[in-house]
Amino acid sequence: MKFAIAILATLGALVAPGAVAQLTPAQVVAAINSVASITQNSNNVLSTLSTTTPSAQVITSSQTLVSNFNTIIGNINTHITAIRSSPVIPATTAQSRRQSAGDDIVAAWDNFVAIQQAFLVTVNSKGSIFAQFEVASPIAAVLSNLEQAVDSLASALIAVDPTDADAISAGQTALDNSLVTPGQGWCPPYCPP
Repeated sequence: MKFAIAILATLGALVAPGAVAQLTPAQVVAAINSVASITQNSNNVLSTLSTTTPSAQVITSSQTLVSNFNTIIGNINTHITAIRSSPVIPATTAQSRRQSAGDDIVAAWDNFVAIQQAFLVTVNSKGSIFAQFEVASPIAAVLSNLEQAVDSLASALIAVDPTDADAISAGQTALDNSLVTPGQGWCPPYCPP
């Protein structure tokens, strides 16, 4: 938790109140990595939940999960604002570059996608536990917001790095296909329609 707070404080310095800072490509990478780190920490905590976990702990875990999703969504939305105000990364020719700023952004995005997918697999694998204790509905509800935030982040990344639009879109599609949605068998009858 202290690590997540330190990341938030550091990234908060990127955007001064009342003014939106333009991010350098390295800061875009740091922003993506900060959200990936929060996601990984959340996954590590959720991974310990099992069918033998006491009900009070399952309920607390579900509330923590919703809170963590909201933190992830909030961080993504904050970063989107800064990324959208940043200058477009100029295209480089394949012959003249070793690794471009766009490549660094795509690498961070690919890492974010992999971590987010692992987290969603963990959430999905715990779905029956959440359903058993009737706490799946708030989790399912926040997943819609997560999907919107991830789609907006991908859009912002494409705007700042149009050269790598195909790679960013591929990650976005992979994440959209990984999202747990009501009706996939783990949360009815407790999920919203």
